[in-house]
Amino acid sequence: MPTTPGKLLVRGSVNIDEFFVVDHIVRSGETISSTDYSRRAGGKGANQAVAAAKAGAQVDFAGLVGNDGGWLRDTLGGYGVGVSLLGADETLPTGRAVIQLSSSTADNSIVLLPGANFSQTSRFRHLTSAQLATYSHLLLQNEIPLNETKDALRRAKSAGLTTLFNPSPMPSQQALAEFAWQHLDWLVINEGEGADLLAALADPAAAEQANEGPAALLRALRRTALGSLTGIIMTRGAEGVVASLRDGSVVEVGPGKVVGGVKDTTGAGDCFTGYFATLLSTLPRSPAYSLTHDKLRDILAIASQAAAICVESQGAMESVPTLAAVKERTGEGWKEGMEWEVLLR
Repeated sequence: MPTTPGKLLVRGSVNIDEFFVVDHIVRSGETISSTDYSRRAGGKGANQAVAAAKAGAQVDFAGLVGNDGGWLRDTLGGYGVGVSLLGADETLPTGRAVIQLSSSTADNSIVLLPGANFSQTSRFRHLTSAQLATYSHLLLQNEIPLNETKDALRRAKSAGLTTLFNPSPMPSQQALAEFAWQHLDWLVINEGEGADLLAALADPAAAEQANEGPAALLRALRRTALGSLTGIIMTRGAEGVVASLRDGSVVEVGPGKVVGGVKDTTGAGDCFTGYFATLLSTLPRSPAYSLTHDKLRDILAIASQAAAICVESQGAMESVPTLAAVKERTGEGWKEGMEWEVLLR
């Protein structure tokens, strides 16, 4: 068991999230009233960095705020995220997410404004190979320019990092077909994104397997350009998680336990992804190490339980539980002596 886990670097978006609580998600041409409003820190990159920090990771966030987002630096730092790579572009506004949250169903609808997330002045660009090599894992999403993501993956892989990509929002089919998958180790998607990927990367006949269940979908994805990936993780909301390893084997895990009902699903996916990356970073990185099905199943179960706790309260960052809280909820199902217990110290 390692004495310390690896160090994560998250390169991604940071937004000002504006929440409007509504009875139902507005329909085309409809005007409705909001019953509540709040402003919080968000962005998939920042959310996942906070989730990693709450899981116990040593994590730095590389991104950009605009001329109205200075307070976000304090917010992220307050959660334990390193912000030395968080820059500012004073010529642009901070990225925005306008979120409708249904009070009746807990569903959400999101409109994004990229803002400074699409600035070309990221501090990540100036990291040397030696500086990149001080990290063990790089985690990316798709709320920054795709060329920045591809460049980050290439540089990180060259520096020896384990790379993870959560392609949300999903790129176009052409962008997916042209993506540099050879630089990626782990792909984290949901079921709908998996179907989109198969449609982009496989012939029409193979793409029909998206309708044959999650295991069949993952096996079909393995027959595309994704075949060389170490792992494909596919979240299924209330149905749990299913994953595929390079040898084609499939691991399935049920959902975590929700207490008191679902209040807000906004940050559940980011919570899961941040937790998954953190738990993965505790494992040995020797070429001789082989991740077993049981070990992967344990990691997925913990990340799923974290996401389940996350949906019990509102907010993408505020609702993310600590690893200690996840252990308490897991109860007798928690396995003692695992690598990630170092995160609890």
